[in-house]
Amino acid sequence: MSDANHPDWHTGFFRDVLELADMAVMVINHNLEVVYANEYVCSRIIGMPQSVVVGMALPRHKTVPDEELQKVVDHTMRVLEQGVSERIENWALHRDGTRRLMYWSTVPKFDADGKVEHLLAVGMDVTEQRKEKHLLENIAHRDALTDLHNRTFFERCLPEDVMRANREGTGLALFYIDLDGFKQVNDRHGHEMGDAVLREVSARLRKSLRQNDIVCRIGGDEFAVILPALSSGDDAGTLAEQIIVSLSQPYSIDGNKLSLGASIGIAFLSKDVPGPQELLRKADAAMYQAKQAGKGRFMISGSGS
Repeated sequence: MSDANHPDWHTGFFRDVLELADMAVMVINHNLEVVYANEYVCSRIIGMPQSVVVGMALPRHKTVPDEELQKVVDHTMRVLEQGVSERIENWALHRDGTRRLMYWSTVPKFDADGKVEHLLAVGMDVTEQRKEKHLLENIAHRDALTDLHNRTFFERCLPEDVMRANREGTGLALFYIDLDGFKQVNDRHGHEMGDAVLREVSARLRKSLRQNDIVCRIGGDEFAVILPALSSGDDAGTLAEQIIVSLSQPYSIDGNKLSLGASIGIAFLSKDVPGPQELLRKADAAMYQAKQAGKGRFMISGSGS
């Protein structure tokens, strides 16, 4: 018999390939026990010797975070019971406490009678790729000067929050904020001073808002704030007044004392204002009403005050 047809050589050869592979490979049976796990998944992903990993039951060992365990078990059972191929992404727990994000392709292995005997899972560690993706998304959605969310993020986020608020009936408010006196700062002291003022304004806005509120810089000295679960005019007015007071405090920058103010337009999601574009238009119009009424104040759309 030739070497190519010798079953022991054939099995040993592919086992060697799997041990050298730069990816995770596991075989799991109907009892959710690990029948085989290559060196990559054992040492790099789980942090346990192969002698420990092989034979262990997945639900009884801390290799997956508690919040994802049921998802992983359900996925595994579907492949084993229904004989379907699936993909799944989940976090894996290393023995040292770190986590790696794994992307798995799982396929059933059938016996001679056509019944599912095992599950074969091949996984890639996509942790770094996900970090890079999040970093690029963060760069794309952040204002470089203030580190607030930018207009691109705002235009994506507002429709999503409006849809969620309409679905859940939780209410939503939008603040449109324009600085009073910022042009004079730029004209008199230059753009570097103006940039420093905008950074300080952004810091004060963060401190003035609630934890779940989303503040975005959408123009030179214009800001928008999405306020989930806010439908009370009194509560919105109180918060707007706090912002105005905060932004009106003197700015001490490079030995210069500068004074600014803020005008705020407020609009609420309602039956008459059901969508993001109308909500933004109403808040913008209310802000201009606040400007025309003397600046340094807020106006609520449709209230006249």
